[in-house]
Amino acid sequence: MGEFDNIGKLMLLPLEDIQLADESFTSSEFITNAAAESVKATNRNWIPLIVQEVAEYQYQVVSNFFIYEVVKKAQLERVWCIVIDPKPEHIEQVKLLTGETKPRINLNTASRESILTALEYLIEKYNSILKGVNAATATQKILEANRESWTSFNELTKLKCGITQGKKLEALKEVFFLSPPSKVELPPLPKTVSIKRASRDEIFARLNYLFMYKIDNFNKLDPDKTADLIFTASKTKWKSLNPIAKLDCGINSTQIKTLKTVFTL
Repeated sequence: MGEFDNIGKLMLLPLEDIQLADESFTSSEFITNAAAESVKATNRNWIPLIVQEVAEYQYQVVSNFFIYEVVKKAQLERVWCIVIDPKPEHIEQVKLLTGETKPRINLNTASRESILTALEYLIEKYNSILKGVNAATATQKILEANRESWTSFNELTKLKCGITQGKKLEALKEVFFLSPPSKVELPPLPKTVSIKRASRDEIFARLNYLFMYKIDNFNKLDPDKTADLIFTASKTKWKSLNPIAKLDCGINSTQIKTLKTVFTL
């Protein structure tokens, strides 16, 4: 809010000028009472409230809701607060830093490290329903799957990675969400060429197209290495593209049909 210039300041504000936006927060009365007694002894809160300025001399709690409950119970007249810029990303950062929200990652696009560490976090939690799931194995199977188009977590149960329907699947939703990327209109397929007569560059260009646009899991192969293996293979006796699946080049028999869109004999 441009008209306010208190952003970033540590301020001693009247409690009556601070409102609580989220009324759903609850805390243990036992802990709140003990904390309030401690605050009364010093007549100040050493951990500040995090607030945003919503009007002149009016503030709203953004984070550290427990502190608000404590100072209210302690009946402080003035409370130490830090005023932050109310942009959504700043509020989200504050809530992450105070532990009031957990990070959640998009399973459609998350990196190997993000998926692995998130699974390890869930598995290592006390009394976790996911105990027994191997995080490294599950991560690898997720990466090998065509997860970019997933719209349901049920796809995970097909991977045979220890994650089954019910409580285990629900547990994942604590840190994962699904938001498939928007479909990009692909450029026209490269013109088909004879696999027997194609140059190495022609083979690479077509494999790289399939790799770049993640068609039929071709994004899992190495276009350079695969192009070399196909180009140097003895192809004179080939009667179909099926021998490519036997070259140990990252292409399996189910992907041959896709190759037929860019290669002929």
